Amino acid sequence: MKPLLVILAPGFEEIEFTAPVDILRRLEVPVTTAGVKGRMVEGAHGINMQADMLMVDVDAEDYSGIILPGGAASWVLRDTPGVLKLVREMNAAGKIVAAICAAPIALEAAGVLKDKKITCYPAEAVTNDIKSAANIATTPTVTDGNIITGKGPGAALEFGFAIGAKLEKNVATLRKEMCIS
Repeated sequence: MKPLLVILAPGFEEIEFTAPVDILRRLEVPVTTAGVKGRMVEGAHGINMQADMLMVDVDAEDYSGIILPGGAASWVLRDTPGVLKLVREMNAAGKIVAAICAAPIALEAAGVLKDKKITCYPAEAVTNDIKSAANIATTPTVTDGNIITGKGPGAALEFGFAIGAKLEKNVATLRKEMCIS
């Protein structure tokens, strides 16, 4: 299996990065991280993460999907043409395209949410930017085809499990091992 690609931009919500990556690695899904502006990326709460590579060195062909953690980083993701290009390429190939919290605004900017059911952070600054989605749900996660969205920091674990389920991994066993009912 080709790895999933997680894009890190300054101000990312740390839990929205670490929880899904932890779950995916427990499910033996390879994950590669790429920084938008550098390899060392500072999160929203001052936690620094070192990305495996720079986003400019990414080739969409090498990955089975893309994951966008949210937070203040969402606007950086939305305004970075390279991120939007990767989202479009992966979506066109039917690969996983996942975003949590405010990061679905980058999916909107990439033009991949038309008529999709999604969830996102419930703030007007986010929901007002998303015009093409058919429905914005209030559930922790939504999977619509290859698009997977999560509501916010509190949904980070469920977001990771939703991605694992889409990859047909044994999420039920992992949930039990992690003491999650």
